[in-house]
This record gives sequence, C-alpha cells and structure tokens, in this order.
Amino acid sequence: FEKRSPGDFVSEYIGQTRAWFYYLHAIGVEIFGRLAFRNVITTGNVLAADGAKLSKSKGNYTDPYELFDRYGADAFRYYLMSSVVMQAEDLTFRDEDVKDVHARVVNMLRNILAFYSLYKDEAGHADVTSDNSLDRGILARLGGVILTATEAFDRYDVPHATRPMREFIDDFSTWYIRRSRDRMKGSNAEDKKVALATLRHILREFSKVIAPVMPFIAEEIFQIVCENSEPESVHLTDWPETKKRWIFFGNSDTKMISEMQKVRSLASEVLQLRQKAGIKVRQPLASLTIPAALADELAQILADEVNVKKIVVGKELALDTKLTPELIKEGDERELARAVAEARKTEGFSPKDIVSTKVSAEGKYSA
Repeated sequence: FEKRSPGDFVSEYIGQTRAWFYYLHAIGVEIFGRLAFRNVITTGNVLAADGAKLSKSKGNYTDPYELFDRYGADAFRYYLMSSVVMQAEDLTFRDEDVKDVHARVVNMLRNILAFYSLYKDEAGHADVTSDNSLDRGILARLGGVILTATEAFDRYDVPHATRPMREFIDDFSTWYIRRSRDRMKGSNAEDKKVALATLRHILREFSKVIAPVMPFIAEEIFQIVCENSEPESVHLTDWPETKKRWIFFGNSDTKMISEMQKVRSLASEVLQLRQKAGIKVRQPLASLTIPAALADELAQILADEVNVKKIVVGKELALDTKLTPELIKEGDERELARAVAEARKTEGFSPKDIVSTKVSAEGKYSA
C-alpha cells in the first residue's frame, strides 16, 4: 500500500464528484496526511435513445454480453473510450455505433492482418529503413499516432488518445494496403521484402498502442507479427518509443505526411472529374495536368491511383479524356482482369493460387 499510494487515477461517473471522490481525499488526508489519488477520469451519463438514463430496473438497453457476442468486446470498449462520455458528457448509447466500430475499426484491422498472413512466411524482420514513399508516409502517420496517444494518455485524456487510432486504421487500410498490394504480390523480390518488413513493423507497434483500448485484437495481431525474442504477449511489452521530433514542423516526417495528403486530395478531385466525364477508373487515360510539381515517386503514385499514363504540370487541374483505340483496348483488358479477380474470389482462390483463363471470340471467359 505504501508503495502504491496515492493511486495514479480513479474513474467514476460525474455524480460521484461530490461523493466518492471527495470522501476518498478526506479519508486519505485525515489518516495518511496525503491525497488518495493524483488524477481522475470522470465520465458522463450513458443514456437510452429516449434520453433517459440506462437503468437495470427499466431494462432500456441491450445486455452488454449480447453486444460482446455480436460485435466483440473490443468494439464495445473502443466505442465508449473514444466517445464524449469519457469527457464527463452524456452519451446516447446506440447499438448501431458499436456495430459501426466493429466494421470500420476491428474488422479493418483483421482484414489487414489477414492480408499480411498470406505472405508472413516470406516476411523478414520488422524494419523501418524503407525509402519507398508509401512506406515512409505510413511510418510517419504511425509515429504521429504514437506520439498523440502517449501525450493524451499521460494527461488521462482518453478520447484524444483513441480517436486518431480510427483515422490511422482507415488510412492504413484504404490507402496504404490498397496501394501496396501489387508490391507484396509482385515479382520484385527486394521491394516485396521491404514492403513486408515495413508492414510487420507497423502492425507490431500499432498493436502496442491499441492494447489498452482493444486488448483482444491487439493480442491477435501481436501473436502473428512478433519475433521470437519478444515477450509472449503484447500486454507484457514496453510502450512504443516516442520521438519528439514529430512535433516540429518542417522536418521530413511532417513534410511526407503533407505531401501524401496532397496526393490523396488530388486523386479525390481527379476521380470526381472522371465521374463527371462518365469514364470508369479502369479505363486508362493519356495524361493528367496538375498545378504544382510532385516528386517523381509521388507523381507515379498519383498516376497509378487515377490510372493515367503521365503527369504533367500546368496552370490548373485537368484530365485528358480523349480515348484512343490503344487506350480503349487497354481498358478492355483491365475489365477482363477485374472479372477474373471477381471469379477467383467467388471460387475461393487465394492470391497465391495460379489460375488459367480462356477468352472466347465473343469476349466470354472461363477459368
């Protein structure tokens, strides 16, 4: 008791600020001459859809164990810990929001882990030395999340520690993994090795960050990506190292995040231009004009994302929508490739399975 008192923190709902919190201090000072705790996390009230407090007698809520069975405890925990209830504000609890976290946070992580697992036997040691822009961009984002979570948890500010995790998972899945799939499936052995080493590092370090919030998926990830020399559980590892250099503007990491955001913003605008012109993304186009130059590697990422042959610099954003016979032919081939990919998925083949296809004169295929 002497070693552990006063407590680092206590947590209770706001109604206890004049009761339990006060009496703990009063007793601690009277008996031991010191405060009972150093910090407090005060939660608000959890309300039903009609604005009434959740009540056992009223039964105006879904049994949490049903939600655990349906969506998992991690989704339930993240939903509450990232919500306003952790800022002493009232929260209207919705089962649908737990479902959304299950789909957009926990399942996204599981899908990323499943993708890594396909190639884990080819993955070397976790590494952060990649020169690839996609790798450097996601590593910079990870560093920012680690620093933000560390500083917020140190302040006992749970929502600000946890909310960036969801944004990172979305970027990780919908941008980094999607843009890196071909690298990890491709024939360039060296680039594949670098990509897998980077992915392994990100999964391992991110599992440590989310461990206090989503302990089960964190352990699931860690068991797949950890190395023999590491502790047997993510919950026995040290907190990831933070680097204060992340907070200084103008450094290479901040610049990389900014440049990658610029690429994504341009891609979003160009995809809207395609939509207005009625041209599918799978149809290659000759060129895209952008108002400011990008580094060659970033320009290539943009070109691949919006499916254009080259990027040129001009006065304003403009898409060359003229379709030549060669471009149309290439577009048809991409449509065929998409159809084959869908057929592979339908038949239950993995990306490693080799499938032969036949195309008839009428354009029909069989696998």
